[in-house]
Amino acid sequence: MKRSAFIAGTVLSMILLAGCTGTPEERLAEGLSETRTVFEEEPPETNETAGETELYLPGGYDIEEPTDENNVIITQGSDSFVLFINPNEAPDSKFFYDLQKANEEQEWAADETFEQNGRFGFSTLRAIADDRFEVVVSAGGVKMTTISEQSDVPENMEWMMKTVRSIEEGN
Repeated sequence: MKRSAFIAGTVLSMILLAGCTGTPEERLAEGLSETRTVFEEEPPETNETAGETELYLPGGYDIEEPTDENNVIITQGSDSFVLFINPNEAPDSKFFYDLQKANEEQEWAADETFEQNGRFGFSTLRAIADDRFEVVVSAGGVKMTTISEQSDVPENMEWMMKTVRSIEEGN
């Protein structure tokens, strides 16, 4: 009797844990939703500098020496993130979005745009392998992109938008 109660409890725990993590599609949708929320919030305070650009960066990430003021490489372990800054674009600029959408042959698994208080932003996902996605987030004239494992997409999208927003407000 005790053994069957233990097994039932273990199975119930596994079901509950599986429900908390959600399907991959649910996790990607969660990432997109969180990106919108971050876009609409006040930007975080800056805590790092790349060249002359001040930006927010979560702990554990490093800024590589920028090749120029407009392109910054951020790393965490073996993961790389590329930050593009176009100081000539206004907060409502759709330049990066239009540029990305110019190639009509590329299929995006997700494509969300955001507008608020005269600002434009977007987040897109493109499957490039079974469990890897190209992730792009942008606000105005600032864009960040990376290749991410599917399990890391929601967290990456969130901090990437925080970083992009921290710069966008400073321009």
